[in-house]
Amino acid sequence: MQLSNGATFAMVATALLAMAVPARARAQSDDDADEEDPASAEPAADAPREGIEAGGFDDYETASDKQKKIAPEFGLGVRFRTIYIPKFVLELFYEEATSSVFKPGFGLEFSRRKGNFELVIGVEYENLSPDDGFFLGKDDDPNVPEQAPDYVVFDDFSWVAADVAFLFSAPLNKQLSFRYGAGLGIGVVLGEVRQTDSTCAAGTDDIQTDCMANPNAMQVDEAADLPPVLPVVNLMAGLQWRPAEKLTINFETGLRSVPFLGLSSVLYF
Repeated sequence: MQLSNGATFAMVATALLAMAVPARARAQSDDDADEEDPASAEPAADAPREGIEAGGFDDYETASDKQKKIAPEFGLGVRFRTIYIPKFVLELFYEEATSSVFKPGFGLEFSRRKGNFELVIGVEYENLSPDDGFFLGKDDDPNVPEQAPDYVVFDDFSWVAADVAFLFSAPLNKQLSFRYGAGLGIGVVLGEVRQTDSTCAAGTDDIQTDCMANPNAMQVDEAADLPPVLPVVNLMAGLQWRPAEKLTINFETGLRSVPFLGLSSVLYF
């Protein structure tokens, strides 16, 4: 059966109406849902922000505040040291010397400590005298009268030296640390070194027994020309023990212009 144009139009219109009604119903249902749950229409809250994004423009300070701030501490201490200059070191400058130097020293120190760093100012007295006796100049021959050794007397030959040291500690455990550092200073020379010419027996082998001071010589008990000050170069390493929070005991060795071995203790306040 052939449909008329009017029938065809009516069928198409009916189909379009049937399609439009469900769509309109769905749209109406969505609108109703939106009206029933207004909170769902609001945008989701932003996630919490930190640092500069949250307005914390002093973010680095904020991070440091999370750690315990370390305030500097100041302390006073004492030190006891023994210096040692082997005889062979003296004989780098003399053909023959009397003995090694093995003398005690003592001093005071002021320390500023912050964390594992210390600034230490020390003042120390040390006796630098070897044994009195005959000293033969480098490459001299005691059997040649003009090259005979000098009889040398050390009259409290010593120094008072001050230095500034920069020291670091590497903790081994809560109480024990490896301590090391370096510093510079200056030492004021004290005492005298007096020299007297000597004469030696023919065929001298041992100047300490075969030579004697010559009281009639041109040089008798003459003071040596010593420098008034000497530089201090400080290189040291050792262990630091903290038996209490404000007390340190240091076992030290190194070079303070001359080799040393020592012990010091500092009380902080």
